[in-house]
Amino acid sequence: MERAPHRFEITRIKLRSIRGFRELDLDLRINDGQPRKRTLIIGKNGTCKTSLLRAIAMGLADTPDANRLISEPLGSFVSGHDDTGDIGIYGSEDAAIFPELRLNKRLVRQGDREGIFPLENGGIRTAFLGDLLPFVCGYGAGRFDVSTSMPDRAYRVADSTYSLFNYRQPLVDPELTLRRLRDYLGTTTYERTLGGIKRSLGLTEEDNIDLRIGGGIEISGPSVGETIALEGWADGYRVTFSWILDLYAWAMRAETIDSNGHIEGILLIDEIEQHLHPSMQAEILPRLSELLPKMQIFATTHSPLVALDAKPEELVVLRRDGDHVVAEKDVPNFSGYSAEDMLSDPRLFNTEVYGQETEEKLARYRELAAIPKDERSTEQRTELRRLASEIYSMEGLAERENETTQLLKQLVAKHGL
Repeated sequence: MERAPHRFEITRIKLRSIRGFRELDLDLRINDGQPRKRTLIIGKNGTCKTSLLRAIAMGLADTPDANRLISEPLGSFVSGHDDTGDIGIYGSEDAAIFPELRLNKRLVRQGDREGIFPLENGGIRTAFLGDLLPFVCGYGAGRFDVSTSMPDRAYRVADSTYSLFNYRQPLVDPELTLRRLRDYLGTTTYERTLGGIKRSLGLTEEDNIDLRIGGGIEISGPSVGETIALEGWADGYRVTFSWILDLYAWAMRAETIDSNGHIEGILLIDEIEQHLHPSMQAEILPRLSELLPKMQIFATTHSPLVALDAKPEELVVLRRDGDHVVAEKDVPNFSGYSAEDMLSDPRLFNTEVYGQETEEKLARYRELAAIPKDERSTEQRTELRRLASEIYSMEGLAERENETTQLLKQLVAKHGL
């Protein structure tokens, strides 16, 4: 069977009555009308970030694979008050077989069971599009275990995205993948690709990832100190390395790696910052974009450090609006923001940046400072001065320029604290 046109990229996602989404319409085209390469999804717990990735996977799968994915015991995908829900994936591809592919599916709930059925797509049924579906690989938050085996069949979307739906799904053994990748790419392209994988992990050219004679992978070089086995590598490195190698394993199975070693397709990854040190969180997205220039990346994150590198138009901010989830229409231009700015912005992470005790002192200080001076009681004036002294003594806090600390400095200067 001839493989799908690998350059398929998503231009729009439309959901109706899927989990918390009553109506969601995401236009993924940038200014020139081309689909954007990166989409980063943020939102508090319970805003259906993972559900959005799962909906994309089901929308890109053929109908049998989509039904296999929805059969996992993850609760109902159709919103509570409806019997049906729709997933619409719109995309384009370079081969121009169709000006636009519309992969529309309807979820139908009958009692405790749900099924997925293709909808008409401009006269083309999704079931007929099986040979045109793109390569897609997805990773859930439970990407830890590895296995030496893969399903003994041709590439299926349900296999390559299964860990989004079942966190017990093991990754393909990275040693097995490296050995196959070396034979698949040839020495020159393999070495270049391995160099890109090292850079994506923040390693240097002096660091080495080697296949040992007799079995195993060992890591050495200035970034890791003494030579260590893969199993002894820090979790952040090992887990990230393992899922990247798993991606290459599925790409080899799908025959979607070009002559330069670049994978063509769509990557879905939940909690991209998992186990990574803040310095690696800040760099993981651009490094993956460099390693995977022909992949369209959809990722979720709870980390403002990851989000700092995304452009505002690449960010999808989900929030609760009553009993359903919506996407913010006004994502701010956060050029020049710090991680603290992103954390505290109510349109982004909307999170307090200090510990609870400090926040309580700051809140009480703001409350007392808002009382007109001639209306404060003696006790309130005494408490205000005490809070000002305590806050001002916190190293680094008083130097931050914001409304609260400006008031604090004025009070300190006035009373000589």
